[in-house]
Formats: sequence, structure tokens, C-alpha cells
Amino acid sequence: MAESAPPRRRPTSAAMRVVWVIVAFLGGGLVGLFLVLPRTRWLRPRRVLACDLCQRRHRRLLVAMVVLALLSVSGFGLRVSQRARQLPACVADTSIAEGRRVIDPRAPKRPPLWSTVRSVMTAPVSGLALAFAQAPGRGLCSVGDPPITLAFVPQAAGHMGSMVGEVFMASPVPRINPIRARDLAQHESRHVDQWAVCSIVGGIALLPVLYLVDNTLYPGSENHFEQAAGLFDGAYPPPPNPPKGPQGWAIALWVGVLLVITRRRIRWTVRTVLSPDRAPDIGRCGVHTTGWR
Repeated sequence: MAESAPPRRRPTSAAMRVVWVIVAFLGGGLVGLFLVLPRTRWLRPRRVLACDLCQRRHRRLLVAMVVLALLSVSGFGLRVSQRARQLPACVADTSIAEGRRVIDPRAPKRPPLWSTVRSVMTAPVSGLALAFAQAPGRGLCSVGDPPITLAFVPQAAGHMGSMVGEVFMASPVPRINPIRARDLAQHESRHVDQWAVCSIVGGIALLPVLYLVDNTLYPGSENHFEQAAGLFDGAYPPPPNPPKGPQGWAIALWVGVLLVITRRRIRWTVRTVLSPDRAPDIGRCGVHTTGWR
């Protein structure tokens, strides 16, 4: 009896390859390219074709990348439309944001090339932040060179604000003197650099995830992102001595998350060591084959 031929991978047209490259990069940066494009993963095409669960997982991954790419494109469009109109400078006695007086912090100048690169790479998340800030009619003004958009969010009352891309989500009443304003602008400008680098590496979702993980392990002044941006410039107190981080509960939490994510590969590794001659289950690859032996 003749054996059935192994499944063959349907050829992808050159145009679709280009489309998926763009979608993968917009959705997940360089990490997205690695996850989505088959030829960047050793033996991935053959494994996906041979395993039903791999195919299902790959389809879910593609859907997630498409959603993230659409968010990035939407945010980029919103940012471009905002850049097309001139925002009032925050040096004005009264800004358009609820009639509040603000002081213009001058951000440090960056090399023109990097300024352009970081503006492009942070445009998607900046546009999404602008959509949130402008939805209820909140005001915007522009500060610094390279410019940072200042968006006034009433809910930010009680803390200085947060940098999202090139948009600083601030309290409507920023009580700050000119010297501290300049230092704060330098601090937030470094956060823009972090957004740009993380967007290149892993898309718009990478920095929030990394910041969340780091902040649970090293809260407050021990946060590595805040330290890289400058604790003094950001009005953070000095790190405690002795340090409090890493937090024990956070270590347990993220180790548990990592074990859940990698449980199948751990099982596959153990089974490969204990039973190297065992064949995968029908319709499954080695990773998705059940059993530890």
C-alpha cells in the first residue's frame, strides 16, 4: 500500500510575501518578522504543515499581527493628521487646554536623523494617545525641539504625567518652574527614545509589557526605564538603600507565566531526553505531542 504524500506548502506569491513582511513589522517589529515569516524559523514550515495545533496557533498569531498592524496604521494616520496642523506653543500665557497656564520646557536637541526615525517609529502609539486625549475635546500644545506634544488629561491630576510615544499625558495644571521643566523635558525625551527602540524591536506593545514587568520587579526609583531616563530629571527620589527589588511575589508571578508559556517545549525537551526514539502523535508535532515519556 502506497504511503500518502506529505502535505505540501502552498506557494506564496511575491506580492503576498511583501504584504506579510509589512504586516509583521508593523504589528511586532523585528520580533514580529521572526514569529510570522516561516523562513526565519528553523523547520517551521514543515512542522506547521504536519501539526493541526501548530496551524491553529499560527493562524491566531497572524490574526494578532494583523490587528496590531491595523492599530499601528490607524495611529500613524492620526499622528500625521495632527502634524499637518500647527499646534500652539505651550509658551503661550493661556493654552487651548482649559485655559491653563503652562511653561514651555525645551527638550534637548537630537541629531536630525534620529529625530526623524524616532518620530516615525513612535507615530503609531502617539496617534493612539492623541485619539484618547482628543476624544473628549481636551487641548494640545507643542513643546521642545524636537517637539513633544503636550496633551492635558484631567485624570492625570495627582502626578506629573506619562509619556506615550511623543505625547506627554499631563495634568491640566502642571505646577513646575522653568528649570524643572527643562529637566523634565530631558527625562521625557529619553522615554521617547525608549519608545522608538522598543517599537523597532517589538512593535507598539513591547515597551508597555517590558515596563510592566520591570516595574513589578523593581518599583519606583528602581525601575530601569526611569533610571535610564534620569531619576533626578524626572523628579524621582534616589533609589532605596538597601534596594527593595526584585520583589519576591513578582519573581514568582513572572516565573509562573514563563512556565505556562513554555510548558509544551519543556515537556518536549524532557521527552526527547527520556525517550529519544518516540515518534510524534498522528497529526501532531513533537512539541504538541502529549506525554512526558
